[in-house]
Amino acid sequence: ILPVCVPPCVPLIAVALLPLARSIALPAAVSRAVWASHHLFERPLQSAVLEDLANVKVPAEEDREILAFAARPKVPPGGALPVLLVLHEFWGLSGSIVDKAQGLADELGCLCIAPDCFRGETTDFVPKAIWLALSTPQQRVNTDLAAVLRWAASQDGVAENFPVGVLGFCFGGGKAIGFTTTMRPDAATVVFYGEPVLKVEALAALSAPVCGIYGAEDPQPTTNRAAAARFQSALAEAGVEHDVTCYEGVGHAFWKDMGQIERRETPQIAAWRQSTTFLRTFFDG
Repeated sequence: ILPVCVPPCVPLIAVALLPLARSIALPAAVSRAVWASHHLFERPLQSAVLEDLANVKVPAEEDREILAFAARPKVPPGGALPVLLVLHEFWGLSGSIVDKAQGLADELGCLCIAPDCFRGETTDFVPKAIWLALSTPQQRVNTDLAAVLRWAASQDGVAENFPVGVLGFCFGGGKAIGFTTTMRPDAATVVFYGEPVLKVEALAALSAPVCGIYGAEDPQPTTNRAAAARFQSALAEAGVEHDVTCYEGVGHAFWKDMGQIERRETPQIAAWRQSTTFLRTFFDG
């Protein structure tokens, strides 16, 4: 008999994770299935064909190409462009992420690139989304993001030695801080309700600031209020400049789309202003 606190779908997810047991200890895989199960009660984003969302193909190693959406500001800025990577949630690259990338490019005057971190997969089926997130290792994402930044360096209007920001949502938020702590410590990081890095020695490698945005009603142990507080404490102990906020009255993934920003919904507009002010300050040097 299952405890009442565990949704009945959790054993099914755990079984689906069995192929990961060779690379992830089975207890850890089951534990991840339990915390991931809260996503089963979320409303899926509208899925779209990946090839229809992407507008560029970024060359990568082994003759691969990374599909991505690249956005330039509709009103060109006076100077050279900084670069912002936008990393999607566990749904994969979506229309929502594409819209956010364009909105951020317009607001910040930057080249904004949203790559497909799942290498050809996108979904609106929650169990598959959980599987994609749990079976996509940080090192693979790091390899692809490094290729995207090499491509960005060759684009017209991009500043020499351009400043880099990495912003991610949920799955992408965790991968963003994973990338900057291991590969690009000079890049500013924005984590929207993503699993934080809590090891002080890893965070101490960062030479650029970190912004964290969380929802106080998030039920997930790795991204709830307590997790946000641990993240803030670890950043402070590591001596990293940071701005971490836990917004009241909302849970996980509370910024759904740009329509919320246009309607000035609360607290989405506050989170938008926090993240864009943080990035603008970093890009302006």
